[in-house]
Parts: sequence; C-alpha cells; structure tokens
Amino acid sequence: MEVFHKFADFLWDGLILKYVSERDIVIPYLLFLIMGVVFELFLLVLAIISAYLLFSFEYMPDISYFASIGILILLFLLNLLMLRAVKNKVKPR
Repeated sequence: MEVFHKFADFLWDGLILKYVSERDIVIPYLLFLIMGVVFELFLLVLAIISAYLLFSFEYMPDISYFASIGILILLFLLNLLMLRAVKNKVKPR
C-alpha cells in the first residue's frame, strides 16, 4: 500500500509542478489548466441540458450515462484543485 501512496504523491507533485518554478513553464501550464476548466464547464452544461431533456421526455438513460457524469464531475474537481495549487506558485513580478 505504501508503494501506491508514494506513486500518488509523485503523480500529484508532477501534476502541480511542485519542483518547477520557472515562469516560462508555469504560465503556459496555468493557461492550459484554465482552458481545461472552461472545457469541463462546457461539458457539464451539456450534461445538465441533456439530463433535463432526457427526463422531460421521460427517457431513462442507462448506467453509463450517470457514470460518465460522475467521472466528469470528479475530473472537474481535480482540475480545480490543480489550478489552485499551480496558481499559488505564480508570484507577481
């Protein structure tokens, strides 16, 4: 179990650029994360609209639809956590 914990810490340190402090690398990565958040917001809005339309026409989707919405929400939360962690690294000039 300790191996998985070390791997998860190593992965998280890589995702938030823990050991990288150069602005030439951090700023584009921050912009990439912002675009990821915007895209995931777009997908969440599409999921909400499709859920509204599906339930208004009394159509019950299968379990893969609900699983994909759950995964999308988890990815959105992970992206927000990474964005917050990287944003704290950027220091104003």
